[in-house]
Amino acid sequence: MSPPDATPVPSPLDGLFDGRGFDHDAAAGTSTNPAGERVTFATPSFLRGLHHVLQAEKSGAWPATFKQCGVVTGRQVAVGLDAEFARRGQPALGALPLETSLLFIENYFASHGWGLLKLDLADAAEHGLVTAHLQHGYFAEAFGDAAEFVDPLLAGVIQGFFEHVSGVELGCDEIACVRRGAPECIFVVTAAERLATVAPLLGRATAAEIIARLKA
Repeated sequence: MSPPDATPVPSPLDGLFDGRGFDHDAAAGTSTNPAGERVTFATPSFLRGLHHVLQAEKSGAWPATFKQCGVVTGRQVAVGLDAEFARRGQPALGALPLETSLLFIENYFASHGWGLLKLDLADAAEHGLVTAHLQHGYFAEAFGDAAEFVDPLLAGVIQGFFEHVSGVELGCDEIACVRRGAPECIFVVTAAERLATVAPLLGRATAAEIIARLKA
């Protein structure tokens, strides 16, 4: 079943995420995105091989390395969007309502094939907690036989994007994964020190239990 359409990005910036503009040059063996940056596409077999090498090199290398890569990527995505907004005479992400800013990261996920991301701000004002729900996640499908949570890169992207928008250092952890039987992958964004208090529960408690502990 195909995922439902992602929430549309407000005009006049919808062209940033319309899925068009990639240029493939077979003769040169290159592909570039609408910003003119050269891109490559990682297949599931490539990612599984990379995962195997990193884990064989050092236990825990995969989540630590890819989480940090994700944080850097999330910040760069936000910086790139701000530069595009400035070029178009539009306000920066930090000057927009948070709900509007988050539409861009949701659409970024969808346009890059990472899955259908929906961010929930219901607990943001009272508890300083944002929940992210991911369906059809690419890494969860690529690592069909993995026992551990497999989305550290995506958790990092969400964290880096939020840090840029808020101007505050944050943390983001995956607290449920479809590879562990959950109906969807779930992430929480809050202060890193708060996440540290529930770290022993990851993979052992349900997402609802972990969120309840963070809100207590």
